[in-house]
Amino acid sequence: MKWVANIVCKPYANGYGSYTHRYLQLLKMKEFFSILLISTLIIGCSSTGNSEKQYVYPPEWEPHEAIWADFNFEPYNGVPNERARLELISILSRYVKTKVVYDNDSLMEVGKSSLLELEANFDSLEFIKLPYQSSWMRDPLMFVTNRDQVKILDFEWSCYGIYNCEDDLRGQLSNTLQKLYGYEKDSTGLYFEGGAIEVNSNTIIAYKVLATQRNTDKTIEEVEKILLTRLGKEQIIWLDRFPLIDKPMLKIDRFVGQGANGHIDVTTRFLNDTTILATVISEDDRDKNALLAHDYDVFQENLIQLKKARQPNGKPYHIETIEAPDYSLHGFPWVMNEPLYYGLFNQEEREKISLGDSIIMVPALEYANFTITNGVVIASKYWKEGMPDSEKTKDKKLRTILERYFPNRDIIMMDALSINWGGGGIHCRTQQEPKLN
Repeated sequence: MKWVANIVCKPYANGYGSYTHRYLQLLKMKEFFSILLISTLIIGCSSTGNSEKQYVYPPEWEPHEAIWADFNFEPYNGVPNERARLELISILSRYVKTKVVYDNDSLMEVGKSSLLELEANFDSLEFIKLPYQSSWMRDPLMFVTNRDQVKILDFEWSCYGIYNCEDDLRGQLSNTLQKLYGYEKDSTGLYFEGGAIEVNSNTIIAYKVLATQRNTDKTIEEVEKILLTRLGKEQIIWLDRFPLIDKPMLKIDRFVGQGANGHIDVTTRFLNDTTILATVISEDDRDKNALLAHDYDVFQENLIQLKKARQPNGKPYHIETIEAPDYSLHGFPWVMNEPLYYGLFNQEEREKISLGDSIIMVPALEYANFTITNGVVIASKYWKEGMPDSEKTKDKKLRTILERYFPNRDIIMMDALSINWGGGGIHCRTQQEPKLN
């Protein structure tokens, strides 16, 4: 049909020719079945002839120009994760240009030595020093493209909606890249994060409670309109509740840990335009503690909503499920003796937990938090010697699913537990920059 559009639209776009003459020519052509089709094409000329191509946020499986990652010192992270982050960067560098953001020369030099040991491809590495910490690259940085150029999609930054953000400069990342590297940016006026958005070619999945909690001055309809327009999508599937494993600070009973406060990439991912991967909890794991029992119910509600969801063509999605790691195998008892960390608790949480109380620390365990890029999918594995075989089975099932849906990519599973202790996972530490035509 492209040649049809050229016949009809080119004269209009160039400002010459007669529509009547062209229209009569087309009526004589046997290839067209109705005047309605021709009329539709003519009407469409005025809106497409000179308009700018629409910017979109492509699905992650499309080709990438680069992957952005970070290597900064994180004093708030209770479990050191530098080695895991360097392993992730090393793997990425073997498949795609990897832009590593850092803020400390001495730390980065140590990191480069470790990257050599990890057999990173230095020809694919670009080190970008920025004047502040930019950890968890998924969240303050998103790129949209019209296939000819890229822009930064700029969201307002609220530190996941959990604490005062005045001293956290991650929200300035888009301004910095615009100033230092010439990227254009498209400001949305929304408070959002990259990990809160999952897309395929035409659809967004997100948690509704995040959208409203971050944007109290807007209705859900207003948020939806902005997201669809800026990301170039047709529809949004809103899920109502997110699991407590992703809630920061006090989760339930005495379970405490970091989390992104409603990020969809913890639990739910597109595998292609018609298939969704959904997290569930096994019935055996459900009964082991209150946190597992709570999230079992949330995941079941999510699953029901996903099964009811429809593609733009009206067809249901195919749903693949993956059982979450057993939370009870990864928590450890601790005493709440850190005033700085305790200071992040809200008043309601402080009425339940006091300084000096015994708690159980848990990481943000995330099978769905894998990264897709050129030639590879990098995912988490959790089974270790001494753990039940059921955990090994979960690791194997994830690999099998990824191999089935990404047959032309290597599947690499790494131990990312130390990253999970910071409240996120592999996907959270990366952000893709789309490849242009």
